[in-house]
Amino acid sequence: MPARAVLLVVITLALPLTGDDEATGSGSPVGEAAPFAADPETEEPYAELDDLFRLAQPYLKNISPYQSSYFLLGVPLADSKFQLSFKYRFFNPTAPLARKHPWVGGFHFGYTQTSFWDLEADSRPFEDTSYKPELFYRSRNLPWRPGAVDGFFLQGGVQHESNGLSGDESRSTNFLYLSPVLVFFNPQGGLGLAVAPRFKYHENYDASGNADLEEYRGNFDVSVIVGKAEGLVSRFNIGTARQGWSFEADLTYPLGASWFESAQIYLHVQYVNALAESLLNYRERHEAFRLGIAFVR
Repeated sequence: MPARAVLLVVITLALPLTGDDEATGSGSPVGEAAPFAADPETEEPYAELDDLFRLAQPYLKNISPYQSSYFLLGVPLADSKFQLSFKYRFFNPTAPLARKHPWVGGFHFGYTQTSFWDLEADSRPFEDTSYKPELFYRSRNLPWRPGAVDGFFLQGGVQHESNGLSGDESRSTNFLYLSPVLVFFNPQGGLGLAVAPRFKYHENYDASGNADLEEYRGNFDVSVIVGKAEGLVSRFNIGTARQGWSFEADLTYPLGASWFESAQIYLHVQYVNALAESLLNYRERHEAFRLGIAFVR
C-alpha cells in the first residue's frame, strides 16, 4: 500500500480529524456544484431533495464530522447521554489561496454539544447540556518526525463552554489548548494507534458559578485510540486535576460488518469514572456505564 494511502487509512481510523477531504486535498473547486448520479430505477437525476439542496450549497464540502456523535442509554436510564459535533474549514484546500499557501487550510470552526438526558424521569428532562464552540488551527502532516511515526500533527485553539443556564446553575469557561497528535500504523495487520496529549490554559471563568472549575478539569489530558478501521476501535481519555483523575473508555464496532449488512452505524459502549463530566455538577465524581449507537466514532 502506498505510504500516502496508509496514512489516510490511519487518520480516518484513529481520530475524528479528517472526516472530509483534509488528508487528500481532493474535491471540486469552490463554487462548482458536485455532479449527482441518476437514480438507477427511475433515471431521475435528482432522486432526493438533498440532491437539489446541495446544488445551492457550494461550500457544503467544508463541513465534516469533528468529535464523536452518538446516542447512549445509561444504566440506569437516568445516565443517558448524547453528543453531536461538526467542524467547518474556512479555506477550501483546492481554492487558489490554499493552493498557493497550503497552511491556510488549517483554520476551522468547531462545535460540539453534549447533553445528559434523564430518561428515567416522567417528563424525560435534560439534566444538563454543554455548548462548546471553538476556533482552532490544525497543521498538515509535519515532516520532522521519527521514522516509526506515520503522522505528526499539531492542533491548537480556543474553546468556550457553557451550559446555557442562569442564576446559581450557570456555568461557563474558556480555555486555550495545544494538542500534538502522533499516529502509527501497521500495514500488515491493519492496526492503527493514535496518541493525542492536550495542554490547557483556563481563563475567564464564571466567577459566581464555577470559579474553581480548573481544580476539577485540570490542565492536561491525553487521548489514546487503537483499533482497525473495519473493526473494533477503543478510545481512552485520561485527565488529571488537583481534585483527582478522570477516565473515560469508549468501544465502538461497525454493525454493518456483522449483524446488519447495510447499517452505517456503530455499536458504542462507554464507561466513565470522572470529575466534571457535566458542567452543572462539576464538583461530583460520576461513574456511569452506557450502551447505544454512534454515527461518528
